[in-house]
Amino acid sequence: MMPLTITGRAVLLLSLIGLTACSNLGEKRTLLASAGFKTFPATTPAQLSKLHSIKSGKVVPVNGKKGTVYVFADTSRKALLIGTPAQYQTYRALKLKQQKIDEQLLDSQVNMDNADWNAFGDESGWGWGVASDPM
Repeated sequence: MMPLTITGRAVLLLSLIGLTACSNLGEKRTLLASAGFKTFPATTPAQLSKLHSIKSGKVVPVNGKKGTVYVFADTSRKALLIGTPAQYQTYRALKLKQQKIDEQLLDSQVNMDNADWNAFGDESGWGWGVASDPM
């Protein structure tokens, strides 16, 4: 396998960050709940209609009688997750922290994949043979 160039690493990193940022609905639910968003099940036809009218997979601001709230439509669980502006800011901070952790993990994986293992020699026998084989 050829080592990745700096440009190749950057493209890989950005691609994986984009995928991890939007791919895991369960992770998003967890972050929203951790930020204090409340879950409201949609049980009536009117509630279900409203649930499906909101852009799925995104946290969107909605102006209500008491000001702006942030709403996440969880169509797979037929529920809305609703939070205050302060809870939304907490969610964004948690999301940013998670993205940084994901980036660090990816960086460490790329560094391990590109490590120069030749320092141990071609005949080091990593994992080959039986445990009793002398090195």
